[in-house]
Amino acid sequence: MSELTQGGASGRLAPLLFTALAAIVLVRAGVMLASGAGLHVDEAQYWDWSRHLAWGYWSKPPAIAGLIAASTALASESVLGVRLLCMLAWGLASGVLGWLAWDMAGRGAAGQRAGLWSALLLAGTPAAGILGMAATTDAPLMLAWAACMALTWRALTTPAGASPLPWWLLAGVVLGLGLLSKYTMAALGASWALIFLLHWRRHGLGLVLAGGVALAVFSPNLFWNAAHGWPTLGHTAEITVAAATPASGKLASVAEFMAGQLVMLGPVGLVIGVLVWRRRRLATAALPSGSAVSPLSFAWMFALPLLLVALAQSINARAFLNWTAPALLGLCLALGLLASSRLGLRALVVSTVVAVAVPAALSLASLSEQVRQSAQKGSPHMDLWARMRGWEQVFGALAPALAQHPGLPVAASARDLVVQARYAWRDQARQVMAWPRSGKPRNHYEQFEPLWTTGQIQPPAVLVISEGEPDTELKQAYPHWQRLEQARSGRLNLQLWRASLAP
Repeated sequence: MSELTQGGASGRLAPLLFTALAAIVLVRAGVMLASGAGLHVDEAQYWDWSRHLAWGYWSKPPAIAGLIAASTALASESVLGVRLLCMLAWGLASGVLGWLAWDMAGRGAAGQRAGLWSALLLAGTPAAGILGMAATTDAPLMLAWAACMALTWRALTTPAGASPLPWWLLAGVVLGLGLLSKYTMAALGASWALIFLLHWRRHGLGLVLAGGVALAVFSPNLFWNAAHGWPTLGHTAEITVAAATPASGKLASVAEFMAGQLVMLGPVGLVIGVLVWRRRRLATAALPSGSAVSPLSFAWMFALPLLLVALAQSINARAFLNWTAPALLGLCLALGLLASSRLGLRALVVSTVVAVAVPAALSLASLSEQVRQSAQKGSPHMDLWARMRGWEQVFGALAPALAQHPGLPVAASARDLVVQARYAWRDQARQVMAWPRSGKPRNHYEQFEPLWTTGQIQPPAVLVISEGEPDTELKQAYPHWQRLEQARSGRLNLQLWRASLAP
């Protein structure tokens, strides 16, 4: 890295950044494999969706299913195969952010330092450390948000006499793809609105056209929702608007949100922020000529609006920590631009190693027998992988009893049992369906894949997977129940039943 200190050639950024980010992804892949854990219930659900690609699903738009379909086609349906492209998407998001910082800071030695700082600060956040080892909708969202930031910057820095429209149109395509990843991408519109208010004379048309392109790219998901009764938008509204927090709990909800944002950035990012502030008298990153907005203002434009929206949401109802993950792109960009001129490369190396090692160490701590026993006794927070353990084992133990009743349909009493059974039994020709609960559907499987629907005749006998004894609603549908098998693994205690109308 000596050429960075001495102002060497800018071509060194790409190999340095690629090597660092590849090493981080490999470390996380190794930690994930060493944990021995399986898929989280949401990951198993997304994997199941990937086998039946559509333009939408009950709770999420379609990008995550498509990404997992590509990932498993490349790397098998193993746990690593399901997660691989999502893990790489986090690394690519860091790489795009590094390129953006390099572009902002002049593409010379200063730009190299800014690029490395910004990319590695993002890669070292606890959000990247935890979510970067899983297949979630945040992975394509982060990549789309980072790419949209980079294209927006290129549009704003288009030289006089050249048209910024191509950059805006590309940004619109990426915004649409981001919306197909997660609806949180819509919050980037607030950042664009600020740019429109400040620079509408030169960029107003480009922004309007970009918005139109984004809507066109996103429109298949809207058509799918319209054809199916708006399940995704309805679910999103339920968890953001309808799930109101009582007045007595609003202050606690806001405090939880604010504390959660500090956790997302992590202690290393906070320390770097303090050090940068203490050295604020030093020069900041250079501003390229022709820019419509300063680099730091630009970075804050893509962080603060989302944080403010989520803060308002936390007053009304609980705001989940990962909802604001894209704000880390703006925060890490701002910190990277400042740190590159105020802190040395030794600080960069040390902070990156510490930031990556701490989540990895916490993950590997779950290999301790004491931690596992604590998780089984009701303290799952001690084991980051607690909710992903045991599924393959219990369904493997239930499989022989299932095979003895080849002609009976199979249902599960809850969503997590449906998707985990489908993943564990993916090599068998038995499709596990959702139990047809009364009332409004609560998940994708109750709405789209129940064992029977209203107006259909229920089967005379079925196999049912449940956790514990069947509840009252299940027993009302079938008067006769016979337990065929029971399997335990850690906190899981699953049972396979034969339910019938006649003895």
